[in-house]
Amino acid sequence: MHKFKIEVTKFTVVGAANFVLTFLVFTTMLKVMGVNYQLSLTTAWLVGMLFSYILNFSWVFKPEAKIQFRSRFIKFFLSGLLSVVLNLLALSFIVESTGIDPFYTQIALMPGVVGFNFATAKFWSLKPINSTVAEPTNSQS
Repeated sequence: MHKFKIEVTKFTVVGAANFVLTFLVFTTMLKVMGVNYQLSLTTAWLVGMLFSYILNFSWVFKPEAKIQFRSRFIKFFLSGLLSVVLNLLALSFIVESTGIDPFYTQIALMPGVVGFNFATAKFWSLKPINSTVAEPTNSQS
């Protein structure tokens, strides 16, 4: 249980750092550089995807000794791709149908996006291969 609590805490820290990073990239591109909101979101997502994968693999879950950019990253990327596609569809639909500023729309969408990303990383893409192995107990006599 202790290991799980540490993972949850670390995952939360990485998620918060990733949120700040992607939010800054999105905001800078959208509001400062005047880039289209869809391209801004896509770029922010790509930057965040790489950042998040590296930290979640090497610091949070450590499923293997050496970072993998093949099967695990493919799963992580695919779940992230589904996340960004759903995010883009929702963002586009809301912006186009209501005229609400994409900046505020994206802020409103973020909790759902973060929840989806947590679930897919924890229970699918970064799940340890041998997840049924019990944690060693700390027995003291």
